[in-house]
Amino acid sequence: MASDSPMKANPMTHTSINALVRSPRRLLALAILPVAATSLALFGGGCKVANTALRADFVDFNSIIQGNQTQQMLLNLVRMHYRETPLFMQAGALTASYESSIGGNSTATIPVDGDSEFGLEIDYKFSSKPTISYTPIEGKAYVDQFMSEVTPTTFALLVRAGWPIVKLSELLVERVTLQSGEVMMGRPSSDSYPKFQAFFQTLQDAEDVDELSVAPMKGGGFELVASKQTIAIESFQFRSLFSAMFMAARNVDTPPSRVSRTKVKRGAGELIIRVYDTPPKDALVFVEYTGHYYAIANDDIRSKDTLALLMQLSRIQAGPASPPPLITIPAR
Repeated sequence: MASDSPMKANPMTHTSINALVRSPRRLLALAILPVAATSLALFGGGCKVANTALRADFVDFNSIIQGNQTQQMLLNLVRMHYRETPLFMQAGALTASYESSIGGNSTATIPVDGDSEFGLEIDYKFSSKPTISYTPIEGKAYVDQFMSEVTPTTFALLVRAGWPIVKLSELLVERVTLQSGEVMMGRPSSDSYPKFQAFFQTLQDAEDVDELSVAPMKGGGFELVASKQTIAIESFQFRSLFSAMFMAARNVDTPPSRVSRTKVKRGAGELIIRVYDTPPKDALVFVEYTGHYYAIANDDIRSKDTLALLMQLSRIQAGPASPPPLITIPAR
């Protein structure tokens, strides 16, 4: 039996939809939703950017400190060549702060009739602010690192590390006293210098065929063993790092306008520092000083090795007196 009752209307009338879009809170939600969603996506991407920056900055910081220390060594060698006072500074702390910010703005226009309009502006910024602190090496730390003689133990460690005995002798050995009482001086100006060179060349020949070793002595100390020849390292008188640098600084090229500012003396030639009027294009390291550029050439392997030895010795001599650089980098 058919019914004459009317069908029920849909409860979601045009009036209720109009009320929905005209509600201020709902309009605000519709406007904020795109910003929130985009911000979350950028935040996730920002974390990846920060992590990548941290890894890249760690390499950069290492290179910066290493480069600064190498330039400082070269600069002080040039100063000593001109009989000027060197100054050494130690990297004390490195602090890096990172800042990441996300900002956004959205607009929405929802008319009763017609098309809706949305506007969205997103801004993402990431920055890093590294700070390196340097302190002069003075007082007891200066005496221990630069003025104290290299010890026989340090010399033995360097020989065991594979450094050529001839290079070590030219830089670090002041004199050798043989069991016969004969003294050989490690200065090119000395009459006994040719014997000094011949003595260490014999040891170098043994080292070149892996027949030079360092052995502990029963009464303490170390001795060099080359084939059947033995000599106590304690029979060597060693230089300080300052004296070793002074000897190396003899082989700095001097421009004609600066000859009167130094005493030109013969060096062993283990380190050659060239001088240029303009910045050199292919140099391991260079510094500008009094209008000229002093550099160690990239193809001068002998000088590069000597500079590396001086840098390593500087760190060894520093010992516990100078705390290592403190590097503070946030994890995020």
